[in-house]
Amino acid sequence: MRKTKILCTLGPATESPEAIASLIKAGADVIRINMSHAAHDWVGKVYQNVRTAAEGAGREVSVLMDLTGPSIRTGDLETPWQLKPGDLVEFRTVPESQPTIGYSVTVNYPELALDLKRGDLINVDGGMIQLRVTEVGPQRVVGEVTTKGEMKSRRHINLPGVPVRLPPLTAKDYADLDLGVKLGVDYFALSFAREPAHLQHLQLLLDQKGSKARVIAKVENQQALDNLDALVMASGGIMVARGDLGSECPIEDLPIIQRNIVERCSYHGRKVIVATQMLESMIENPVPTRAEVTDIFNAVIEQVDCVMLSGETSVGRYPDGCVEVLDRVITRIEQRYPSGRFASDAPLKTNKHKMVKASIVLANSIQGSKLIVFTLRGVVAHLLAHQRPEFAPIFAFTPNLHVSRALTTARGVHPFVMEFPEGKPELTIDNALAILREKGLIKPGDPLVILSDALYHETNVDAILLREA
Repeated sequence: MRKTKILCTLGPATESPEAIASLIKAGADVIRINMSHAAHDWVGKVYQNVRTAAEGAGREVSVLMDLTGPSIRTGDLETPWQLKPGDLVEFRTVPESQPTIGYSVTVNYPELALDLKRGDLINVDGGMIQLRVTEVGPQRVVGEVTTKGEMKSRRHINLPGVPVRLPPLTAKDYADLDLGVKLGVDYFALSFAREPAHLQHLQLLLDQKGSKARVIAKVENQQALDNLDALVMASGGIMVARGDLGSECPIEDLPIIQRNIVERCSYHGRKVIVATQMLESMIENPVPTRAEVTDIFNAVIEQVDCVMLSGETSVGRYPDGCVEVLDRVITRIEQRYPSGRFASDAPLKTNKHKMVKASIVLANSIQGSKLIVFTLRGVVAHLLAHQRPEFAPIFAFTPNLHVSRALTTARGVHPFVMEFPEGKPELTIDNALAILREKGLIKPGDPLVILSDALYHETNVDAILLREA
């Protein structure tokens, strides 16, 4: 069974109930709604389509709302500019001010001139246009173009290595947050997270609004990398947002950065998602490039929790095909390279951590074993996933729907919602095994390692059991 989860972004190509059902049938585990390109009525419609499709497929998927965040963007242009090296471009921080040179555009960040100095780099549109700052005035910054490119309206700006003073959330983000809470999304991704306080602020808002959702921090710039361990600890998981990271950091450092983020998440017991251009060529083509398949291989070998598709499923021509390729490639890699690379790195802080570690050692030593966990809050199931069992799949049973949905992002975990008969732990186990037999996930004679922080909750006892199916 595939352990690495697949996260798909919805868009015009996949907004219909039929398209969403096809994504889930093909293997999507998590659905992403990108609020940078979404109206509230559209979000409400596709959210219901996701829940209906998941119910029809007889499985749970989680929904991640990706908040836009405080990005720096250029204003509108009457026509695109064809820029060449040596051209000067003026970025005006006050829209009402008059241009002083030919190529002049407004930006939505008033502090731009306060943050930059001569010699700093400006990357526009994901680095497609690169400039070096030659002049900084009270309300303007002038940069000299170093790479040929076409400048269009409302392009994203990156400032490599420059600490910025942007707030963690915008007015739009607060409105989108309220919508996500009302709908019941399972995760919120915070764009351009730079400090632990940003994540803590968002999580506090969610707690106050009664949401069970957790915050995923998108690591997109050098400030985030400088605070990486603190961000990991403050979050419910990390997204390696390689698009902006590739613009903010030297491109040759990007694979090293990805590996370091994955290792820090593994050490601290947090989820990690690798995003951007996993199957970019399949936006237009029915098959991936060989390099893209190798990129998937590297992510799976690093044992990430999720790999993400963005344009591939939101606007691409072959959304189902992308999921099918990911599913097929991931499954083959996991069959060939099952070893738990980071399993021994995470510190065993509590007795619960030690119980989980002991159960994995037991499961790894018994060929064909399955891990079955009963949990009320998902803690033991998440700990199992973070410890990366070598072979055994993890079947997690919980009476709480939001816990089940949250577990869809955890590597190797297959969640089920099931009531726990009060005071009858053996009946609870029997009911779970009946579900697994019915779905063909276990067969008679399979060795089962059973963990619980819930079956004996009235006596506050954790347990490990070993039995046959």
